[in-house]
Order: sequence, then C-alpha cells, then structure tokens
Amino acid sequence: MKFDVVHPYDASLDTVLGAFFDEQHIQDKNDRLGHRNVQVRELKCDDTAGKIVVEREMTTSVKVPGALAGFHREWNAVRQEEHWFRKDQGEWHCEFRVRIDGVPAKIQGNMQLKGAGGEACTNHVSLDVRCEIPLLGKKIAQFLVEDTRIKIEQEYDATRGML
Repeated sequence: MKFDVVHPYDASLDTVLGAFFDEQHIQDKNDRLGHRNVQVRELKCDDTAGKIVVEREMTTSVKVPGALAGFHREWNAVRQEEHWFRKDQGEWHCEFRVRIDGVPAKIQGNMQLKGAGGEACTNHVSLDVRCEIPLLGKKIAQFLVEDTRIKIEQEYDATRGML
C-alpha cells in the first residue's frame, strides 16, 4: 500500500536539511513526540550525501484492530535508516527503510527535498508498506499506513515548530 504527502517549509533547503541532520534537533523532536530511548546510531553528511540511522521506542497513533492484537505491544522498537544524496544545487533525494521489531512488514520510501526559491522548500514523501502474511497481510499494511501517515504529520509539525 502506498501513499504520498507533500510538506512545504517556510525555511530554505539548507536550513531544513541541516535540521534533519542535527542530532539535537532529532532528540528534541522525538522528545516532543513522546518517543523514548532515542538513539542516533549514525549521522553523517557532506556536500553530496548523508546517512541517518535512528532507533527509538514508539507507541501506536491509532487503535489496533482486534485481528492484530497478537502483534500489538504498548511500546515498539523502531529503526529508521535514511540514505540521502544531492541531486543538484536545489534538490536532495532520500531512500529510507523503517523496521518495527516483531512486525512482519516492510516499510520503505523516498523523499525529495526541493528548494522553492530562497527561504522556502518542499519535501515530497512517498511511502510503501507491504506485508506478505496470508489473510492478515492487507489488514496489517492498512494499519501501518494509517499509523505512519499520522506519525509523518506529527514529525512534520514538530520540525516546522522547531525551525
């Protein structure tokens, strides 16, 4: 299951990218969102590429359907890995993966952070969730899409508020 979202920022591409790669920003954003045990495992960026690996514990944002109760835990260990590269002077691309311990699904996607003239930029986020479990796979994927969509919006609101 796929979905796309567009996030405009009233800040330059360099400012937003700088926040994405700032360890204190990552910690503060996760604190605001109520996540716990946040660990930045890798954080590096130069003029052409970057990598971010963050592990944290998160709760769900939506009610867990009864059919999925066996997979549900109050807190879930989540690992997010992002690989960024500069496309040109005004655009960066990212490929990312998210792994939730104990959840048999693949969450991956990409982002395109594009400058929009001076003090503005836009982040285009595309996400794909797949679960190959017979009978429950579609329900698990739908739940993860709903939960992830809310989390992405919460992260966007937190980042905008912190810029």
